[in-house]
Amino acid sequence: MAQSIEEIKAELEAPTHRVVNGEQVNLSAEEIEATLNTWAENERARQLDEEANGYKYDRENAYPEIKEQLDKIYHDIDGGLLGEDAKTGSWYLAIKEVKDDNPKPSE
Repeated sequence: MAQSIEEIKAELEAPTHRVVNGEQVNLSAEEIEATLNTWAENERARQLDEEANGYKYDRENAYPEIKEQLDKIYHDIDGGLLGEDAKTGSWYLAIKEVKDDNPKPSE
């Protein structure tokens, strides 16, 4: 579950300066607070995206390489696995495994 902005801010190390034209300039208390707020808001947005779309990233990383998928399809077709029989082929089973292991969240 995504953290609150305040929880995220508590974990951040406050910046003390920035570099302007090659010179280090100390930040005011307001600038430090604004920077922490921006960082925390960005992190919260990342966490919310991960919660909503994490399964997509997991699936994307788990799928076999395209060339491997195409090779599986070729061998399935070559082996006569069409129609309902296609559900027993190596390509279908490999893709189904990824989908089963990384289910789409129910709404």
